[in-house]
Amino acid sequence: MNYIAHLHIAKVTDTSYAGNLLGDFPWLPNNEQQDLVTGWRLHQAVDTFVDAHPQSLAFKSLPRKGRRRFAGIVQDVVMDYWLVRSWGHFEQVSFERFADTAVSALREDKENCPQRLQAMISSLEQRNWLSDLGTQQGVERALRSIQRRWTLGHYLEPFIQELPLLLEQSRKPFEILYPDVLDYVQAMDFSEGVDHIKERPQ
Repeated sequence: MNYIAHLHIAKVTDTSYAGNLLGDFPWLPNNEQQDLVTGWRLHQAVDTFVDAHPQSLAFKSLPRKGRRRFAGIVQDVVMDYWLVRSWGHFEQVSFERFADTAVSALREDKENCPQRLQAMISSLEQRNWLSDLGTQQGVERALRSIQRRWTLGHYLEPFIQELPLLLEQSRKPFEILYPDVLDYVQAMDFSEGVDHIKERPQ
């Protein structure tokens, strides 16, 4: 899952929006910032759940030019594409209203975030580009951004070259996977503090 999914999970679980993004940025937890730490741990739990999900494994094994080893990176971005495009299946509020709320919440924790996340929040304050991730052009820009920052970024080029295929391949996995993610996070118990995020007993 990428930015939008983790922000949506923050809304669903009533946890920190910034905290739920911190798993994608270099950050050392400070237990005095419990809201951020809870979101950070939740992000890690979600990533572990998604990586092991049968639909993720199936998506990574589909035939394509890009190496299977790096398909998970692409999956995170294209799942956000389908979340934006199917937003009404998961939320009654418009995506635009959600995006404005998310940026406002991120702004509140901006000064407590690492520099790179602060820069991202600043860019969202200047222009809220979250909805762009629901377009093919926005997905390509996101992947190009990863390419520029990552020493192995050239391995993403084959995925970008067949992006329409990737988007179509990811639709059904998303439709099965994301509801499972929401069920997973809504079954968690945050009442015992940040070190004890766990599933509620059935």
